[in-house]
Amino acid sequence: MTILDDIVEYKTTLIEDGYYKRKLTEIKSERSHSKRSFISALEASNHIEVIAEIKSKSPSVKDIPTRNLVEQVKVYEAHGAKAISILTDEKYFSGSFERLMQLRQHTDLPILCKDFIVDTSQIDVAHQAGADIILLIVHILTDAQLELLYNYALEKDLEVLVEVHDKQELERAHQLNPRLIGVNNRDLKTFITDVQHTKHILNGDLNSHTYYISESGIQSPEDIAAIIDSGISGVLMGEALMRSKRLDALIPQLRQRI
Repeated sequence: MTILDDIVEYKTTLIEDGYYKRKLTEIKSERSHSKRSFISALEASNHIEVIAEIKSKSPSVKDIPTRNLVEQVKVYEAHGAKAISILTDEKYFSGSFERLMQLRQHTDLPILCKDFIVDTSQIDVAHQAGADIILLIVHILTDAQLELLYNYALEKDLEVLVEVHDKQELERAHQLNPRLIGVNNRDLKTFITDVQHTKHILNGDLNSHTYYISESGIQSPEDIAAIIDSGISGVLMGEALMRSKRLDALIPQLRQRI
């Protein structure tokens, strides 16, 4: 059993216990769900664009600095991030849908609900809380589940970041012809990250319809420079941004010209 297996088992238990159905009655977004599109930002850009993450902890990192999250979101937006990722898992990542709903009020950027989605009820809660994008992890879904959840999200006018960890999963993701694919640089067995993983997986196997995002382990502009020729259009960063004391300098340096 890996940590990911544990998390998926936990999510399944929550679904069976009716947790997400109860959340739907508790989550009342105060703001109308006007469309915010990360894809539109990528279409208009010739730079690497940043999905900046709000992250309090993870199974592999527990000493992330405590920040004023409202101010963190505002600084992300002010210095050039094009989307905000908010973890909504409570047990393993100390996130929540309530946090997503709250922080959405303080930014005009699209919000990615970062969670481990295996059921449509989770998408319903993410949408009601104010998410604009959801994450679907190919590794934890069958092809049938992936297609069902992907289409369900599109029907709710959500964008979908389809996450892959290896070339086989990339092939499966391409079957959906998605607009967004995230390449996770984390080894699912060891949880060790290697940014070169993005280059190894993509390796010219690109869909002209799709924007590719490198995720996990990116710490610096140098990391991005090392993989920019892989065909990526953006990066998802959390830990490095939460630790940085100079986001005004760091984020613009990350937005390298493609």
